[in-house]
Amino acid sequence: MNFANTLKNLRELNDVTQEQLAEYLQVSRPTVAGYETKNHQPDYEKLEKIANYFEVSIDYLVSGSTSPKQQSKVKAKIDEKTLEQELMITYRSLSPESKQDALELLKLLQLRDRQ
Repeated sequence: MNFANTLKNLRELNDVTQEQLAEYLQVSRPTVAGYETKNHQPDYEKLEKIANYFEVSIDYLVSGSTSPKQQSKVKAKIDEKTLEQELMITYRSLSPESKQDALELLKLLQLRDRQ
């Protein structure tokens, strides 16, 4: 995988828009788009900021290779996103009464997690 694909995948996986990333990097949105589509490469400083932003190594950004630790981190993010999607699909199929019950159950789980 090349830098452009890796950056786009990381951005989408983390629900970050090109605009948000551009603001963080202090560049224009078209600059970020160029990183993803036109094989424009950021300078080292920007590359380091991107790596820090997504909590990955520069090596991963450039080569797409992952360490086992990074692979598990990426998989966890994918699994969490999938879980959220499944929860929303299931929630939408419930009756109004069941939606209220689901909300109450989620609040109980939230209280448990705080302890």
